Amino acid sequence: MQDKTGRNFCWKRFIQWTGLILAVLFILLSAAPYLIDVERPAADRSDLTYDNSEFAVVEGVEIHFRLFESLGAGETNVLLVHGFGASTFSWRHTAPALQEDGMRVLAVDLPGFGLSERKQGLDHSPEGRAKFIWTLLESFYPGESWHLVGHSMGGAAVTAMALQEPDRVKSITLAAGAVIGSGRFGPTWLYSYPPLKRWVKVFSTRLVLNQDTIGDMLASAYGRTPTPEEVEGYYLPVTVEGSEVVLADLLGNRFLPPREQLAELDLPVLCLWGEFDEWVPLEQGKKLAELLPGAELVVIPGEGHCPMETAPLSFNSVLLNFLQPQD
Repeated sequence: MQDKTGRNFCWKRFIQWTGLILAVLFILLSAAPYLIDVERPAADRSDLTYDNSEFAVVEGVEIHFRLFESLGAGETNVLLVHGFGASTFSWRHTAPALQEDGMRVLAVDLPGFGLSERKQGLDHSPEGRAKFIWTLLESFYPGESWHLVGHSMGGAAVTAMALQEPDRVKSITLAAGAVIGSGRFGPTWLYSYPPLKRWVKVFSTRLVLNQDTIGDMLASAYGRTPTPEEVEGYYLPVTVEGSEVVLADLLGNRFLPPREQLAELDLPVLCLWGEFDEWVPLEQGKKLAELLPGAELVVIPGEGHCPMETAPLSFNSVLLNFLQPQD
């Protein structure tokens, strides 16, 4: 009996000490991020605009977009939506080519990206982004229909747009579209915990939002070493004030549209992939082409995650061939 009593006593003490240690660690980890300096130089969005930059307030958020009016007599509308960490800069080779072919092109910066306003607490789900974009389009071009082109994360946004307003969508192009796969980085409530949000701010400020890290990420996405101009094109938008504080909101949202609704998309769909995409593997493009009615898959040989930037001639040729017959 004494041995059993002794073992029970030791076990209780172990549990008590373990609980105490965990509580202390929790307090330390909750307090530590507030002791780390996260201040960094911030750029004014107005200093980074393009010649064709425009801004509009959508549901209380200032959205940046670039309008490339048609250089021909065509009346085709094309919307370009970038991927994670990107901006309208990603479409620098695509938009002018579509414009020269007689199309009106609108490239948009999603909330929290590019030159759009950084604001905490927004809905960054595909459905939330879709509503933002439809509101923007309706304010300038009420009732008009669009060809939707989305790269990576932007693929989920344009897919949600088509699910919301199928009668106003002529076609969808998913350029390495992140539409299936893992849907979020952990539970939403986790990223609402203030110390964790502060840790995300520390992590992004110290380790992510710098030219070296962005250069490494681009090299992985491009499948080659990026030029200084390409690195700068991605780096300058993340110097905008508030870029580091919205990351927790982004991570806490669901990234993908409901998979069970994909079969409802009775529209022409182009799945356009780089052969050696390491970020959204070609296998996902093959699965999408099977899931989406009327979809076709075109693979650009030898390219990675951003073929519109690394192989613009091939990318634009495929895209133009797809868009033209739809009208």
